[in-house]
Amino acid sequence: MLFADVIQQFKAGQPDELQIEVPEQWGQGRAVFGGMASALALAHLVTELPAQIPLRSVSVSFVAPLNAGPATVSRRILRQGKSVIQAMVEITQQGQVALVLLASFGVERPSAYKIASETSPVFTEKALVMPKQGPVPEFTRHFDYQIKRGVMPFSGGSSTELGGLIRFAEGHNTAVGVLELLALVDAWPPVSLTLLNQPAPASSLTWTIEFIQPHQASESTATTTNWWSYLASIEHGADGYHHIEAKLWQPDGQLAAISRQTVTVFA
Repeated sequence: MLFADVIQQFKAGQPDELQIEVPEQWGQGRAVFGGMASALALAHLVTELPAQIPLRSVSVSFVAPLNAGPATVSRRILRQGKSVIQAMVEITQQGQVALVLLASFGVERPSAYKIASETSPVFTEKALVMPKQGPVPEFTRHFDYQIKRGVMPFSGGSSTELGGLIRFAEGHNTAVGVLELLALVDAWPPVSLTLLNQPAPASSLTWTIEFIQPHQASESTATTTNWWSYLASIEHGADGYHHIEAKLWQPDGQLAAISRQTVTVFA
């Protein structure tokens, strides 16, 4: 099922607690791809919030594996002020909490200070293309990858960086909003896996993503068929936990999102 088709199950006017269908063909190990799981939670939230208040940040805790099939998503507005909205979403499955998402929305404020972010890196390295078949996570077939920095997972590399270009491979030329950005950022494998010389399990424990440019799909000029730039690095890794910082840049080179993940690595 295409990403856009999955999101169609969320519409304005639905109850705060909603029965949903977690899609098949989006697997990552023993669970659904984290970017999809997070998008399901956020999609239920944004249908009931004012479109003119941009999403600023999202924090996700992956509490338990979320699998394809029925699940329940529930939202709660924690505080709604004149400028900022704080909200929470939970996804439960078979009576167990699988995911908790906290989201912060904020209107633009007048400011005398503006610090420009760095534009996207120039990747000159020869591209490694992620295969569509073989021992790769199921969900990766929905994306095209050009690895320009670092190596393939389980290649025994030495670099603590991984990056390159990414786009949706589904053929739909649709505008990119915050839901699609979640998927694009999380679609990359953790840098940690490129250091290993044989397969080993790993999973995201927590994930925080900050949106630099307000992205509303109805207003975005970048689409799912454009190439987006991505670069991640391990800031610290020990005792089975790796702390990874990453950035995603728009096709025009402007910074779109900053991501931080705590990844558990069982190797």
